[in-house]
Amino acid sequence: MPSAIKLNHELADKGLVSILVEVQGSDEANLRAFMAQRFPDCDAFVCTSAFVPIPASNGIPNGAVVGVDGKLLWSGNPASSAGKIEELVQAELVKVKKGWGDTAEARKFRATLYGKGDFAGAAALLAALPEGAERTTLQAELDKRYGLAKKQVEALRERGAVVEAQAAAKDLLKAVGSSQWTAEVQPIVAEFDSEPVKAEISLQRKLDKIVKQVREKKADAAPKALRALLKGGAEGKVAHRAELLLQALETTPK
Repeated sequence: MPSAIKLNHELADKGLVSILVEVQGSDEANLRAFMAQRFPDCDAFVCTSAFVPIPASNGIPNGAVVGVDGKLLWSGNPASSAGKIEELVQAELVKVKKGWGDTAEARKFRATLYGKGDFAGAAALLAALPEGAERTTLQAELDKRYGLAKKQVEALRERGAVVEAQAAAKDLLKAVGSSQWTAEVQPIVAEFDSEPVKAEISLQRKLDKIVKQVREKKADAAPKALRALLKGGAEGKVAHRAELLLQALETTPK
C-alpha cells in the first residue's frame, strides 16, 4: 500500500492510473474508514471487488501492470518486484509522451492525443491521413478519449470534487480549441458559473482544508470541523462527501 500510494503521488500527473482493490470481504464503509485513518494521503482509486481481471493468485498482496495498449505486462506479488514494477511503469509513461504504434503517423497522433491531451491537434493529424484501417482505428481512439474526458467531468462532480471537475472542464475546452467539439464543451464549462455550483465550490474549499488537516496527521480536530461544516444543512455531493469522511473518521476499522 505505501509503495503503491507513493508511486501514484509521483506519477499520476504523468499518466499513471492506480487502482487499489480490496477483495477480502470488506464493505465499503469499513474500507473507507480504514483508508481515511491509515492512508489519508491516498489519491488513488480505491474499491472493493470480488473479481480482478488479472491472472489468479494464491496470496496477497497481488498486483498487475497493464500497458497503455491494454496488454498485461506483469502480475504477481508487488512486495518482491518493486524495481520491476517501476521500470515497467516508467517505460509505459514514455509511450504516453512519445506515442506508440507501427507507423510514425500513429505514434505522432497518440503523442498528441495522450501525451499532450490536444484533441484539436489530434483531429488535424487524423484528417491528414488517407482513408483506411489505421485511420479508422485512430478515429475510434479519438472518439473514445473525448467521451472519457467528458465523463471525467461528470464523475468528479458526482463524487463531490467540484473544484477538480471545473479544472477538468476548462482543460477540455482548451484541448478541443476551435473544433467540432467546442459548442458542446462550452456549456459544460459555463455550468460552473451558476450560483448553486459556486456554492458547492465554496463548500469544497472548506472541506479541502479539513482533508489537509487529516493528511497532516491532525485528524483529532477534523470531526468537529466537519460537523460545523454540515451544521447549516448543506446539501449536494460535496456535503455528502463531508458526511462520508465524518463517518469514516468516527468508525473503528475491522
